[in-house]
Amino acid sequence: MLPRFVLCAVFVSGFASLGYELCWIRKGALLIGATPQALSIVVAVFFGGMAGGAYLFGLLSKRTDNPLFWYGMLECVIGVLAALTPAQFVSAGDAYAAAYQWVGSSQPLHLLLRSALVAALILPSSVLMGGTLPLLCHFLIYIRRADIRFAAGTLYAVNTLGAFFGCIVGGVYLIPFRGIDASIWFSSALSIAAGSSVILLSRNPHGAPDTGNPPLETPAVRFPRSVAGQQPPRFVMYGLFFCTGFASLGYEILWARFLSLIIHNTVYTSVFSLGAILLGIAIGGWFVSIQKGRPAHDAMLFAAANIFIALSVLLMFLQPVTAWGWIRESRSVPMQALLCTLIILVPSIASGITFPLAYRLVSDEPVNSGRDFGFLTAVNTVGAIGGSLVVGFFFLPAAGMHTTLIVLTGISLITGVLVMLFFTERVAFRRNFQLACCGAAAWLGLVSFSSTTLPADFLATKNAMVECVEGISSFITVARRDGVETLEIDRMWQGQNQKGHQILAAHIPMVLHQDPKRVLVVGLGTGQTASRFLMYDIDRLDCVDIEKSLTGMLRRHFDSTWLDDPRTHVVTDDGRNFVSHAREQYDIVSIEVGQSFRPQVASFYTVDFYRDVKKRLTKNGLACQFVPVAFFTENEFRSVVGSFLEVFPQSTLWFNKYAECIVIGTATTQPLLSQRRLQLIQNDRILRSDLQYSLNDRPWLLMNKQEVFAANFLMGPRTLAALSGRAPLYTDDRPILECQAARTIYSVSRFHDLIEKNLDSPDTVFAEKIRIATEAAIIRIREETLHDMLSGT
Repeated sequence: MLPRFVLCAVFVSGFASLGYELCWIRKGALLIGATPQALSIVVAVFFGGMAGGAYLFGLLSKRTDNPLFWYGMLECVIGVLAALTPAQFVSAGDAYAAAYQWVGSSQPLHLLLRSALVAALILPSSVLMGGTLPLLCHFLIYIRRADIRFAAGTLYAVNTLGAFFGCIVGGVYLIPFRGIDASIWFSSALSIAAGSSVILLSRNPHGAPDTGNPPLETPAVRFPRSVAGQQPPRFVMYGLFFCTGFASLGYEILWARFLSLIIHNTVYTSVFSLGAILLGIAIGGWFVSIQKGRPAHDAMLFAAANIFIALSVLLMFLQPVTAWGWIRESRSVPMQALLCTLIILVPSIASGITFPLAYRLVSDEPVNSGRDFGFLTAVNTVGAIGGSLVVGFFFLPAAGMHTTLIVLTGISLITGVLVMLFFTERVAFRRNFQLACCGAAAWLGLVSFSSTTLPADFLATKNAMVECVEGISSFITVARRDGVETLEIDRMWQGQNQKGHQILAAHIPMVLHQDPKRVLVVGLGTGQTASRFLMYDIDRLDCVDIEKSLTGMLRRHFDSTWLDDPRTHVVTDDGRNFVSHAREQYDIVSIEVGQSFRPQVASFYTVDFYRDVKKRLTKNGLACQFVPVAFFTENEFRSVVGSFLEVFPQSTLWFNKYAECIVIGTATTQPLLSQRRLQLIQNDRILRSDLQYSLNDRPWLLMNKQEVFAANFLMGPRTLAALSGRAPLYTDDRPILECQAARTIYSVSRFHDLIEKNLDSPDTVFAEKIRIATEAAIIRIREETLHDMLSGT
């Protein structure tokens, strides 16, 4: 029986460590960007520190007579260091902003700078976190004489169970509703409380009193001899466990990609998928802790678990598209949790079985229990880091999802087969050989005879797919339907090869501004918005997009001549990172990022981001925010508008499409339509031709007519301020919008009354006095357009 206070401390430690990880990933995304490379740096530093700590403190564990005391000390120091990180991230942001210009466009230098900053912030705490379990393992197995498998399995299960609850509570409640900083401080308080309690109870170096009798020390575990009669080298087992770690993180990346093929990725799918992994690992660890058997049985179970992982993952991924029809496109949060559990939980249970079994297979003497636990943890964690980097940055972009699936399941299969043939009893070799052949044959049959092709079968269910590129962070697809080619990113519409409403997102701010020369566009899409800025007399157009593969897709399938314009400069970076740290000034900053339910997208709707945008604007510069109103409830829409007005109080709302609006504003004076600028759309041949377009396909309502163009105006600053009222503002520290938007059902009708009841008179947006007849014509056109578009006709 293990001391209960130790198990409580281990549970709390797991809860807090996952809380730190979730918060630091978000902080890291805000500091150095949300690109896959940047987020991988945060994850690699976090897990790398834990690997280093596990190895270091595993070596040191046998040198102390009271490992429990040092475990408590580590927890307290972790809590103190973590509590300082919110302030440290702010200071690091200032340092990164200063160095951003110095490194220029050099990607290696950017990578080095980002790694150094993140390492300085979270590496010390991560190293100490990695050292906690090896110390406890030494305490329980060497000092308390607990059974090796029982102690390792229980520690592993309880710690991971705590991490599971930390993931769910932190991701669903603490971070969005209490804030990132508050979540870090809450986890710090838990770490300090757990550490202090353990220190108080560790005065007796043999642990606190226990009502149960500790099990007797089990004999030292040795590798069984192979069929050739030779002792297998220990490093071989470490190498195989490195492979299991490599595959485990690779599967996690694959699961995230696969889920995006069935449902739209939201913050909930990220939380639930990680939660399913942790819960499965906890169940697997608990299963091992209650089993009894000889080392050869452990090796057989380890082998079977790896083979089962390979077959179960392969079988799940290669199901036909029709098998997922019952949940496809569902926005229900419980259904998302169910899907993540169905796909991920079972193979994760098998994964959780492997660690305590591997530990027993490599452990030689109780005095080295902490060292062996720490080294095995380090090897597995380094393998996991390697798997995430290789799969995310090489296998998926270069070989594709289908090939990556075959490679990863092949690694699991080979690992299981090798252990089954060479690390189990000699007398059962024939039986084991037959089992290994059956597993290999089942894997080969699934690979060879499955008719499912990933990801093509899932991406081409509605439209005929023309081309698909598996980018580093998403699936980029060009599909054709009714002769129109559309661009989709993770199955979400981004634009088409025919002129559409997106052109207004450029024309409206360009007409409002009196003399724009430098423009920044965040989010490329098909380039319909960005390319229209070049129709005016500007000096420079900077376009920022996170997906490097997008420009190549545009050149192959869409009008891309604007990309070759010498005024155009395309930057592959996270839009927030660029806006926060670039030094350039712009007359117009256009934010073309929608679908706020997607992870990280909601950060483009916060007061903190708008303050960064303000720094990039010239004195009379315009900020333009795309607002997909159909993805928001009325309260969310009020908060979005209120957050924008907090920084740009002189703002106006414009109609763009039946489900979309544009809010345009400044911090100084309201942008107004002047007759001089309005005449451009009729006098300039290129502009007149491009604006020969109607939102509702009525030839008498073309946008190159001044009255029709002005009819897109909806509300001015006072009305918007009254509309937003005292709605809560969105901030970086409380990313609640992405949780709210993930639960919102797409709807246009709920905004019909809200907008119609708050319309401003058209004369409030004109710089000069307009005629009564002109105003009446604008009102009539606006009513007609809104009636058609908002009613969906």
